[in-house]
Amino acid sequence: MTRSKRQYGSGCLLKRGKGWAIRWREMEIAPDGTQRRAQRYEALGEVTRKQASDTLAQRLAAGGKSSQPTRSRVAFRTLAAEWQAHVLPMYKHSTQKNHRNILEKHLLPRFSDMPMSEITRQEVQAYVAHLVSNGYAPRTTDHIHDVLSAVLRTAVKWGHLQDNPAHHVDLPAQVNVRPKWALMIAQATALLAELPPLPRTMVGLALMSGLRRGELFALRWRDFDEERQCLTVREAVYDGKFSTPKTAAGVRQIPLSDAAVQLAVDWRARVKRTEPDSLMFATWSGKPISPNNVLRRWIVPACETLELQRVTWLTLRRTYPSWAHEKEVIAQLRTHERRHDVATSRRRRAARAERGQEIESQNRERTSNKDRTVLAPRAGLEPATLRLTAGCSAIELPRNGGVHTCGAGHRAT
Repeated sequence: MTRSKRQYGSGCLLKRGKGWAIRWREMEIAPDGTQRRAQRYEALGEVTRKQASDTLAQRLAAGGKSSQPTRSRVAFRTLAAEWQAHVLPMYKHSTQKNHRNILEKHLLPRFSDMPMSEITRQEVQAYVAHLVSNGYAPRTTDHIHDVLSAVLRTAVKWGHLQDNPAHHVDLPAQVNVRPKWALMIAQATALLAELPPLPRTMVGLALMSGLRRGELFALRWRDFDEERQCLTVREAVYDGKFSTPKTAAGVRQIPLSDAAVQLAVDWRARVKRTEPDSLMFATWSGKPISPNNVLRRWIVPACETLELQRVTWLTLRRTYPSWAHEKEVIAQLRTHERRHDVATSRRRRAARAERGQEIESQNRERTSNKDRTVLAPRAGLEPATLRLTAGCSAIELPRNGGVHTCGAGHRAT
């Protein structure tokens, strides 16, 4: 009896001693990026012929008969270089800097020469365990994993992997290595009194507005509205590069207390550049100041003098909602309650009355002309800006006195 000819591309079963092995072909991406059809061989050990045949069918179903590559021999360093060149520039500058540092310091030394097809979920899990055993903090481990996942996600999009092996990996529980804390009002008052005018204004506005440091150092004079007592956040700066705020909700208006407005007004009287496009806090050449330089030169020494725990910009941002919650201001902000002074209320009532009279006059005229169309009143006037008068305004702010010689483009007095 003649045996039927084996179908091309169906793979084959090979008897190896007491066991079986399988052989098949599949498409792969070569190290140089080209696609080719490569032969695969897998020894299965002591299994039955039926089990070997089922395993071969699974390998073929996974992509052995597909025209799309199922395996990539491209090295991780090659794909990482492409990712840096074409994908990383889509991120914000601060994210680019952080991701590039993690890639060069952690990921390339570990996965550099490894083919993409060999980066499995087990390999990623082993790397996470390696980071934990070497004493990396849970958040640091999570950041490294995020960057690795971003690179592998691009590998999936570009056809080098079937799915992302960084998904469904067990990570250490996220805990705060350094406890979070916020300034008390007495501590904030003492800190402001210890600072010279430039850092005093920065710290005071940060305390009474909750701005991120990038938003604070990107403020321009056009963003400060003394009459409406508010700040408009339009941009942020990092390493001297301007961009949009961290999130879409970061573009916003922030109400200011009387104390915060007075801080900004006093500082404007000291600086030389007060044009609308000029930075509120700038060097002598008009460039943005480095937030770390302000911490190192003024804030940290002041904390040491007062025997306070070291204050950072994040501490100031955390202090704002802490005070606001104590004065029940957050609830008012969330329900969009609008507080306004008596003068504003009178202006609004007068405007409504004038508008109502105008509408009534127009309606009478239309009625006399036998026109049944009634003119509907327009939407209300622009709501008054909420003024945050609780909590932050309780600080006793020192006057901006003395001579300050280390630059933000201001006049010495």
